[in-house]
Amino acid sequence: MKRIIILSLVALLVLPVLIQAQVTYLSEDEYKDLKKKERLAYWEDLETDLANYQQRKADAIADQDKYTARIEELNGEMVPVQTEYDKVHGEILEFLGVTEDDFAGIMQKIKYYNGEIDNWDGLTDKELWSAKKTVKALVADYKDYRGSKYGKVPDFRSDFSDLDNKIANLCDNLENAKPKYYEDDYTIVKGDWLSKIAQYSFIYGDMSKWPVIYRANRDQIKDPNFIYPDQVIKIPRGLPYEWKVYKGECLWKIAGYQEVYGNAAKWPLIFRANKDQIKDPDLIYPNQIFEIPRD
Repeated sequence: MKRIIILSLVALLVLPVLIQAQVTYLSEDEYKDLKKKERLAYWEDLETDLANYQQRKADAIADQDKYTARIEELNGEMVPVQTEYDKVHGEILEFLGVTEDDFAGIMQKIKYYNGEIDNWDGLTDKELWSAKKTVKALVADYKDYRGSKYGKVPDFRSDFSDLDNKIANLCDNLENAKPKYYEDDYTIVKGDWLSKIAQYSFIYGDMSKWPVIYRANRDQIKDPNFIYPDQVIKIPRGLPYEWKVYKGECLWKIAGYQEVYGNAAKWPLIFRANKDQIKDPDLIYPNQIFEIPRD
């Protein structure tokens, strides 16, 4: 029984192929080489092939008429749908306070964001990180615009969805480009002092780390008790891989700093890594720059 069913399925698959099989057309010389019976058979095949083409043409015309009628029917059904869509679309724009005259500005803004993001896609990690302020400013600007009435216009839903993904990828790339050690900027405001700044949650959340900020800004902060509004200071992030020596420092003192090792006994690590410029571990000089070995 299974064999009969399988043979029947095969026949159903093969039959259309046989029906639509085309005749192998002969050249004039090949035709002349045929015997009389072969020529008759050849002409019968041609007639059958022609009849098949005529039937297929008739079927196609019938299908075309059928589909044309269906298209007209669907177009008719779309009229009330389009009318309802236009009504709802107009109500949405009115609710948002946006007119179709604003569309050109929205499209220009979308083009601007895409262009800026594309410019950063080809940068190295180092180049991208050096542009972090500009990147973060663009991300903030995009989020503001995305949350505005213009970012809610349904006509641009797909465009903003694509931009959402691009912005997310840009933020990921910026995070991945972040070096192990870097410095943020902080602008001092009235009422700030170093321990207060260190205690801010977006700085260290720990007031005892104020010396880290002080040491990173000794070029402009002479006395840690005196800082001034509008000063722009550096906020170290991570652990430094090199250290510039300042007056009064020695290897054990540097090793004891929180941002170095937090353990004065580890001074030999700095000494061994910088033997090319430290002849005597008890003699180091201001402005020397030492490598700070990290595991």
